[in-house]
Amino acid sequence: MFFWSELKKSWQRLLKSLPHDGRQKLLEILRREYTEEMESTLQFFRHADCMHYPQFRERLLRIAKDEQKHAQWLEERIIALGGEIPHVSFTPEEGFNSWECLRLDLEEERHCRADLIDRLPLVEKIDPETAKILTRILKEEENHREQITDMLMRSDPEAV
Repeated sequence: MFFWSELKKSWQRLLKSLPHDGRQKLLEILRREYTEEMESTLQFFRHADCMHYPQFRERLLRIAKDEQKHAQWLEERIIALGGEIPHVSFTPEEGFNSWECLRLDLEEERHCRADLIDRLPLVEKIDPETAKILTRILKEEENHREQITDMLMRSDPEAV
């Protein structure tokens, strides 16, 4: 309980210290990142159901849970900065087989990683604490990209 109250006080001090424009820009970036993480989560959970190989299903489920955890971190940061959590409405893109689902997932991870790399320098200038969270997410995203690439290379494009 003590930890959470101290953390809340720290975030409130941070919120007051940020210039209004910087805070708004930061919230905009965090909302976009949150939306992308939620979309990835939904897509990975959906594609895990479609996997032909059970070991790939398990790996995608772990990645989906990581993405869900990233969204939770971003949600906590948005709330701490006084922002609203965006509503995410997303229909995952469907592949016609396991290989195609993995290809779509790899494309999604590349897109999210590139966006995060583009946004990180501005976040570092505005709020170093938030930048640490995004840097941690970026490292995990890179790991996800490597795992999906490995699964894609090991999978059969003709798998049902």
